[in-house]
Amino acid sequence: MNRRTVLGGLAAGLVVRPALATTGERPTRIRHYVLATREMNFVCDQIYEVLGLAPLQREGPSPTETYGFYSTMMKIGTTMLEVVEPMRPDHHLNQWLDERGGDGGYMVVMQTFNSEALKARAAAEGLTLTRDLIFRGQHMLQFDYRHFGTHFEFYQYSPPEDWWGDPNGRPYPLARVATEIVGAEVAVEDPQAIAAQAARLFGAGDRDGTRLNFEDRALNFVPSRGNWRGLVALDLRARDQTRGGDWARIGGITFRFV
Repeated sequence: MNRRTVLGGLAAGLVVRPALATTGERPTRIRHYVLATREMNFVCDQIYEVLGLAPLQREGPSPTETYGFYSTMMKIGTTMLEVVEPMRPDHHLNQWLDERGGDGGYMVVMQTFNSEALKARAAAEGLTLTRDLIFRGQHMLQFDYRHFGTHFEFYQYSPPEDWWGDPNGRPYPLARVATEIVGAEVAVEDPQAIAAQAARLFGAGDRDGTRLNFEDRALNFVPSRGNWRGLVALDLRARDQTRGGDWARIGGITFRFV
C-alpha cells in the first residue's frame, strides 16, 4: 500500500441535476459512505488534512466496537463519511480487505422510505438479500456486494430523520475545503446492465446512461477493467471553485473536487 497521499488535477465531469423526477414513492436518499482499512487513524488523518476537517471529539469507545470494529465518523455537508477498521483477525472486514488486496470503499448507505416495496422489487429481480433485519430499531436491508460491486445497505428510518450516526444531533466539525459529497463511482464489469438494474431497484429519480441521480447527489457505475471493483471515487463540491479538478488518493478511494 502506498502511504503517500497524491494530489493532482483531474477533470471529474460530474453533473448533478437539481431535481428528481417524481413518482408515487418518495425518492431514495444517499446518506453516507464507508471506507475500510486496517489503519484507521492513518487514513483519517489524511482525510482531515485534505478536507480541512477537525476530528470529532468522542466520549468513550465507538458503539461499533460491540460489533467487532473501530469506526470514525465525519460529516461533509449533509453526508456522512465513515472509516472502519476490524478489531479481530476473524472479523468479516479482514476477509473483505484480503479479497480486495488493501484499503477501499466498502459500502454505500442509503435511505429508503418503503422497505417492503424495495424487498418486492428485489424479489422481482431474482435477488437474494444478504441482510434483512431490525438494527438498532431501524429496518435494514443489504445487497450482495459481489453482484453490485460494493455493499449497498438500505435503512427505513423511523422517524425518517433519526438515521444512523445521528449527524443532526451532534456537533460535527465543518469541512473547510468541501461543502458536500455530490457523487460517487462504483466499478463493475458491466456498468450498463448494473446501472439499469440499480435504477429499477434502488428508487433513483432518473438515470442518464450509467449515472443514477438521487436528489442532490449521483451514483455512477464505471468499468472495472480488471482492476478493483466497488466504490472507487467520491466527488466533493469545493468551497473554493478554483479547486475544481484537484484530487487526492486516500485509503483506496479517489477524492475529487468538483
